[in-house]
Amino acid sequence: MNNAWNFNGNNRNLNNNNVNNTNQCGAVSKLLKTIITLMTIVRFWNILLDTMFTARKNKRYGKDCAQFEANWTPLLYRMMCQFVSRTFRILRNYAFLTSIPKWREIFATYFEGRLADHLLCDTLHPYIEKELHENSFNNRIGKGQQAAINAVIEAIHSVSEGYTKPCRIIKWDLKGFFPNANCDYMEKCFRDVIDLYRKDIVNRYGDEAPAFLKWLAMICVHCYPARHCELRTPWHFWQEHIEPSKSIMNKEPGTGVPIGRLGSQTGMGLYINDEVRWLNDECGILTIVFMDDGAEIVPERLHGYALSLMPELRKRLAAKGVKMNEKKFYDQPYQHGVEFLGSHIKPHRIHLNNKTYNRAMMRVVEFNEMPDKYRYLDRVIASINSYTGQLKARTDYNRLMTFVNTLDKDWWEWLDWDSQRLCVTPKPEFSMRKRLAMKYNIKHKRNDSRRIVRVA
Repeated sequence: MNNAWNFNGNNRNLNNNNVNNTNQCGAVSKLLKTIITLMTIVRFWNILLDTMFTARKNKRYGKDCAQFEANWTPLLYRMMCQFVSRTFRILRNYAFLTSIPKWREIFATYFEGRLADHLLCDTLHPYIEKELHENSFNNRIGKGQQAAINAVIEAIHSVSEGYTKPCRIIKWDLKGFFPNANCDYMEKCFRDVIDLYRKDIVNRYGDEAPAFLKWLAMICVHCYPARHCELRTPWHFWQEHIEPSKSIMNKEPGTGVPIGRLGSQTGMGLYINDEVRWLNDECGILTIVFMDDGAEIVPERLHGYALSLMPELRKRLAAKGVKMNEKKFYDQPYQHGVEFLGSHIKPHRIHLNNKTYNRAMMRVVEFNEMPDKYRYLDRVIASINSYTGQLKARTDYNRLMTFVNTLDKDWWEWLDWDSQRLCVTPKPEFSMRKRLAMKYNIKHKRNDSRRIVRVA
């Protein structure tokens, strides 16, 4: 009996499922699946495209970014196919050492790996922000190093009730934070966030998004860059300057994450988030944390209680493979000042620490000894303004002016001092555009003030 277009009982629904039109229903079903698949691929392509624009921001002139962008369409399409087939791997990495402010190893990845990190972290960003404690400041929009310093200053002012009552500052530092991290636990941190907000992720990105993000977290965390990386600093420098406990070169797979990767920076914020919550919310000890630096601001009456929590804090961190640095433990009244993130914080004032300032002065001496000064004009402007930016954010105006006046008088033939912004700028006749025009003999057209009217 063909009841395809008869009403089905009392529910007034049409029944179009019968033997006579099976082929038609199958064709429509396949067409719908094809359309849905195509829409999903187009949407995923748009997400990858937006992620590419985010990942290249402020790095567009890097070598690996320029190489990717020169042929970005097939490369991005290949990445999309690898994501869909779950065959993508982060196999192109490079490592180098930096000696300023101290010797440290840095791992980075080529643009494909950076794009994968951004895809994971940018997608999970709103959910990670909800999980991180408000007193955790590393790698977060609207926060950062200077915000953490300001938070410590405000906490001291609040706990001491306007510098009228005694309080203590307990500062601690984590030793080998990145090189000794447990990769399995970091992956679990990402997976917990995905499971906690699974319903919202499905509503925004589709049913397969949670499983894909868990797979991507595994790929980004367990990439083992020390096993397949390009060394851009000779190996003997590692042996001379880097302690084995602070390098992932000699770690077993599953231990250690690279400094310099967005996934590592975001993951390590989640790594000790439970301890930050425990100290602030459960124990009532105001604690400011930036990456591996922590500062507890404690009223005098709670000083003994705060110290009694340290063994438990060490025990909790040790369970995650993290140890405190015994040489960098600090406990004194706030009047003595405290070193935190390169700044010396005292009541009513804050100074840049002497190591950074002395390094800035040595840098100026190097600039003054350059034989061909005009050639290095852009480098000098960038370096000088990086140090003046740190000094003007603190109560160091006298040291700032001493630093600037140390520049040799020959530099001021091409430079000006902006007293409003407290920075060095090139003179108008030596701007970047003018210097490029003189170098390559370019004649710029005058600005045409005529309006271009589109004719319909």
